Amino acid sequence: MFKAATIVAAVLAVATVLLPVSGRASLSVDPAFVELSLEKGRPSEVITVTNVTQQEMRYRVKAVHFVYTRGGNFEEIEPDDKSLALWTKFNPKEFTLAPKGSQAIRLTIVPPGNLKDGEYWAALRFEPLVGIAVGGDDGEGRSVALEVRTNILVPVVGHVGKVTAVCELKDLQAWRTDDGLAILAYVANTGTGRVRVKGFYEVLDPSGAVVADGLIGEDTMLSGGERLLARAVEGDFPEGEYTVRVRYESEKLEKPLAGQTRVRNEPPAGYAGESP
Repeated sequence: MFKAATIVAAVLAVATVLLPVSGRASLSVDPAFVELSLEKGRPSEVITVTNVTQQEMRYRVKAVHFVYTRGGNFEEIEPDDKSLALWTKFNPKEFTLAPKGSQAIRLTIVPPGNLKDGEYWAALRFEPLVGIAVGGDDGEGRSVALEVRTNILVPVVGHVGKVTAVCELKDLQAWRTDDGLAILAYVANTGTGRVRVKGFYEVLDPSGAVVADGLIGEDTMLSGGERLLARAVEGDFPEGEYTVRVRYESEKLEKPLAGQTRVRNEPPAGYAGESP
């Protein structure tokens, strides 16, 4: 029995990029993240890729644009006004690597004139044209053969002029659940550059005393991005009016984002399916 499986092995936070090459990945990449100034001319970089398997591998390279959804999931989209994808040139576009062999990829950005200040981004996607054969069994005594193809994504970020870091706490909701409380914070990046935020929460009882605290999300948002950051707080919260306070910090922000809300007995309208 033969099955084809494709694994996208690229966990991007742009500022913190994880490119797992152990396990089923077939390619290592250096550097794994590229940042260039778009102030003058045509900036370039050389990316070295290495086949870490024991078999010959073939790859196709493509420049793609991406965003993160409100839930923090990577999503490939058509190029927009923040995309480098259409300005990204590279050579070669397809190549073959012998076992443990390496290839240099020349990357050049050809930006248009009169760019607005801010950050622009894209990613180079390395798509294997052949898979790695992996054997195993299905737990019922039958052997299964898998062909694993791991796509590697290398983020490319360009910046020009003054890059601003501005975020807003757009909404904050908290309500009781069977196990305690649910807290949801909606944070938006309204600046022109990426920002990594780390959130903290406190639960105050009717007397104003802090009865629970902890972390509520840590993530990077691209310019124009939004993130819904949630936390389930388990515990016994007796009847009474409770308050939740949150604070989001970043080394790029002049001051933390802060807000508070009353804890409801039921999810607010539109949030019933959003419980963490």
